[in-house]
This record gives sequence, C-alpha cells and structure tokens, in this order.
Amino acid sequence: MPHELAVGDVYFSPFLLVVIYAVIATWVSVAVLNKTRLSRLIVFPSVTFLAIALLYVVAIDAFFLRF
Repeated sequence: MPHELAVGDVYFSPFLLVVIYAVIATWVSVAVLNKTRLSRLIVFPSVTFLAIALLYVVAIDAFFLRF
C-alpha cells in the first residue's frame, strides 16, 4: 500500500493517480455519450463532465486505490 508516489526526489500524493485515472475514465465516458448521441440531452456539459469525474474519483478511491 503506497503512501506516496516517488518520481526522482519529488513525492506525489496517491490522490494524484486517482484523479488522473478518473479524468481518463471521464473522457472515455464522454466519448461514449457523444458517440451514442446522448450528450445532446445534457444541458450543462462542463458541469456534467465535472460531476462524472467526481463520481469516478470517489469510486476509484473507494474500490481500487485506497489510501
């Protein structure tokens, strides 16, 4: 169970890795929404992107990368 991520002499929080995974998963989800044309039903796309990213952060942190 890592407590921090070391890149050279710089230490990063494991939360940074969770956020990176969440943003990538959100991009994939938004691409699927655009491909299936469900995104036309969304009123505020930028807020929806942030909400999906937040859901992924909570899910990844709770189930996959606990720190």
